Amino acid sequence: MSAEVAARVKDRFDNLSNEFDETAPLFGAQVSHLESACGEFSDEVATGCDTMRIGWRTVLETGTTSAGLIAGNTNALHVDLTAIDQDYSWQFDLSGTSTAAPPRNRGMY
Repeated sequence: MSAEVAARVKDRFDNLSNEFDETAPLFGAQVSHLESACGEFSDEVATGCDTMRIGWRTVLETGTTSAGLIAGNTNALHVDLTAIDQDYSWQFDLSGTSTAAPPRNRGMY
């Protein structure tokens, strides 16, 4: 793709990544507002609110990372694997003897 088109795609995904990142704190604040609005029933909804907050936090973190990776690798002739595994927590065993699956995302909670 042309450099002009690639720049527009990169900008679009950079902006999307930033929007996901900026939405997470706002969503958490709204969940807290919901809990406090329940008054004497806040204990009843707290567990569900925590589950919802964690679920959406995971969605937004995944969206932030994914959009950033798409922006960073747009129009590239290679995929930057070090950016995908930013903490270098996983190395592929190329010996052919390992049957272990890659670790699941541990999140940052």
